[in-house]
Amino acid sequence: MKRAITLLAATSAFALSAAVAGEINGRVIGGAETVPLRGAQVTVQETGQKVTTGRDGSFRVTGLDAGSYTLLVTYLGSADSTVSVSLGSDSDTASVNVSLGDAEGDILVVTGQRGSFNAALNQKRNADTNIEVLSADAIGRLPDENVAEAARRAIGLSVANDQGEGRFVSIRGINSNLNATSVNGVRIPSPEAEDRQVALDVIDSDILKNIIISKSLTPDMDADVIGGNIELETLSGLDVDEMFAKVRVGTVYSELADEFGELVSGAYANNYMDGKFGVAGSVSYQSRDFGSENKEVDGGWETAADERFPDEYELRNYDINRERLSAALNLDYQVTEEARVYVRSLYNDFSDQEYRSRVENKFEDGDFAEMRGDVAVIDATADDEYEVDRDIKDRLESQEIYSIQTGLEVIEGPWTKDFSVSYAHSEEEEPNRLDTAFRAKFDAGEFGINVADTMNPLLAFPDASAQAEYFDTDNYELDAIELTNGLSVDEEVALEANFKRDMMWGENPGFLKFGAKYRARDKSYDLDLDVYEPVNDITLTGFGETVDYPLDQIGVTPEPGAIRDFFFSNFADTSVLERADDDTLIESTVADYSAKEDILATYIMGQMQTGPMLLTGGLRIERTEFEARGFVVDEDAETVAQLDTADEYTDLFPSLNMKLDVSDVMVARVGYYRSAIRPNFAAVAPRALTNEDFEVEAGNPDLDRQTANNLDLAVEYYPNGSTLIQAGVFYKKIDDFIAPVFFEGEDNGAGLPVFNGLPYTELSTFQNLENARIFGFELGYQQALDNLPAPFDGLIVGANYTYVDSETTFGGRSISLPGQSENVANAILGYDKGRLDLRAAVSYRDEFIDEIDLDGADRVALDHVQLDLTAKVDITDDIKFFADFKNVNDEAFEAARRYSEGDFLSQYEEYGYSIRAGFIWKN
Repeated sequence: MKRAITLLAATSAFALSAAVAGEINGRVIGGAETVPLRGAQVTVQETGQKVTTGRDGSFRVTGLDAGSYTLLVTYLGSADSTVSVSLGSDSDTASVNVSLGDAEGDILVVTGQRGSFNAALNQKRNADTNIEVLSADAIGRLPDENVAEAARRAIGLSVANDQGEGRFVSIRGINSNLNATSVNGVRIPSPEAEDRQVALDVIDSDILKNIIISKSLTPDMDADVIGGNIELETLSGLDVDEMFAKVRVGTVYSELADEFGELVSGAYANNYMDGKFGVAGSVSYQSRDFGSENKEVDGGWETAADERFPDEYELRNYDINRERLSAALNLDYQVTEEARVYVRSLYNDFSDQEYRSRVENKFEDGDFAEMRGDVAVIDATADDEYEVDRDIKDRLESQEIYSIQTGLEVIEGPWTKDFSVSYAHSEEEEPNRLDTAFRAKFDAGEFGINVADTMNPLLAFPDASAQAEYFDTDNYELDAIELTNGLSVDEEVALEANFKRDMMWGENPGFLKFGAKYRARDKSYDLDLDVYEPVNDITLTGFGETVDYPLDQIGVTPEPGAIRDFFFSNFADTSVLERADDDTLIESTVADYSAKEDILATYIMGQMQTGPMLLTGGLRIERTEFEARGFVVDEDAETVAQLDTADEYTDLFPSLNMKLDVSDVMVARVGYYRSAIRPNFAAVAPRALTNEDFEVEAGNPDLDRQTANNLDLAVEYYPNGSTLIQAGVFYKKIDDFIAPVFFEGEDNGAGLPVFNGLPYTELSTFQNLENARIFGFELGYQQALDNLPAPFDGLIVGANYTYVDSETTFGGRSISLPGQSENVANAILGYDKGRLDLRAAVSYRDEFIDEIDLDGADRVALDHVQLDLTAKVDITDDIKFFADFKNVNDEAFEAARRYSEGDFLSQYEEYGYSIRAGFIWKN
């Protein structure tokens, strides 16, 4: 660290000693639309200096001697433009505004599908590194609920769904835990107790300006990225030349729930005080009722042909109300021509009221009799009772994320300096959750399951009298009610300072940049779980309801309203319910943990333009100090012990990116960077969560961080202003890859095996695997077919494909990386002409290992393909009607346990389709 500081001081002194020279600045706008053009390239033809316009269309070139210069401005979708500028002295400053596409007959399209298409292409074309860009207009033209679903349309991106809605973004098929998410440069902590990754379903896509996915890093970026960095940009009032306003109102319909919800959003941006003070705000609210129908196998299968059945077969029905509120407010003030201050804020509130009806059929508890054709018959006897639980989960889960950042940007001659401080807070709360189980134990009769299709088993009843007993609610007695109050909090404070100096490296223009950043992060989870047991027999009769469930015979399940009323009327009455103190103590304590992580980073980087080649490279140093506290229980389950763990280490992260303009229409890129992903807090904290069946979920305090060397090669071809063809190859070598692992424990006569002090029959934890590698390639094509004869000149097409080969070793066998899909593809067909705007989008991801099993029966999430449609019609110049159709093909989620005998059901879940429709007003 001392060497790094010395190096920064030396380079600072060198940069400060350089002579002050002339400057040319200005803005590039979109012709008659007067829209700032981001991503335009401005080249000083006499010196070869190249700069790219920022989000407000501005540019700045320094280090110029007195004389006359010619600026060449290029922007895909528009003819090139040249401007002559003169500097009277070596310290002179000249300002110039460039309007593209305003010649008669050559109006530049900056709105609609084509405008967003061109905007994204230009930002990508002129970026220093390998990035993908989705503009706000492009996002708004897709039937996407949230940021995760919008991001999956970019090349190499897919999304992991939860309840049919996209949550976590995967880049190049890589596990989403290996990505990072920032909003306006601020790292967003995770509200969930288990993860670092941010579930992007909490952020509505309506509040965004851009999504930028960086596949290669530079030293001025945080190094906690292996897959890629997802940067979300919100609006700024200084990005516009005139008032911008947009309002959207509509309704949401979900097939399975057969209910209508509502959505409303608005965005505003403008500047005041002669363009010095910018205000931008956006807000979005959505409420919808939806559901899913699910069947799962908990544990494993008996897979032999003459004895084939699941250990535990679950039927689940979900009814959910989801509300999402997102808001952003940005204030920018240009104090002087050289100094600007800003405040950027984000707020998200997300809540799920979930009712899960479940029936658990515990076939492993009975006595297997025989296979009668395709039906496995289980005998219920006094010694081997067949157990069935009918339960309800009544849970409100609320997540809150907010961040605020304030900063100062100063331009002094060739220097650009910025300073910022930010605070980000995320939390997830489960207030007064109730889990209620009614249990029946059958000691007579035959029960069965039809396994003709091992991916779709069905209940079977060889014994009519046993069938009647199975559905009789009088046989199900209240086993326990669990009252849960859980709170997860994750917050981070960050301070950052960056210094950049434009300079010449001999005859080659470029810059030197250095800075430092401090991040202090605290995360904790506190669970209060009270277990209540009935004093007298209470049956399901009088508490039941029948839910719509077409996947199998679910029967009667507990009704959540009746259960909640009963519990809160009687939980304090010890003649009705009794608190199980031992279970309460254990389950409330072992899940708790707290963690603290401090990261101090410093870096130095430089950039040099030499002919057609742009080189950007440098070194980042990060010092990490980590400590965590958790709790474990000893084997006799009578005492709880506190356990602390701590670690500290320093990492060096070099990186080098090369961009080569092979020709006016072709760009080649090579990028290398080293990075590290620290373990998820809950994965490394010394804590564990168990239940009455000794199924344990535990952290592993011996986990090491994952480090990676990442290499990217890419070629981009822009044959005209409306086409992009790209190809790339990437390689990643990951040391100490962290994966979820699953073990089954059996009593060998000396008792069950123990982990973190807890005996287990099933153990889910985390483990560092041997070194892993990822190799792949990606192909992409986008084109606006405006060269076709009318009416086909409104067509826009796009397709991309990513292939990934990954490998690591676990338990003596070679496997692909958990969470890693081999094939990812997206295709888009759009039409934008006149008053009509249509788009069809197909997304595909291949199967991946979801959980590793020591015995080789890994849980595999099967491939997923989804079709979405959207349509917009201009009613007037300012008002549009929109209709979005999501999951048109009614694609389900499927996961299997993969045995040598084939695939056996682990999870199957149906969501149905959904429709959003309404009106958009935009000035």
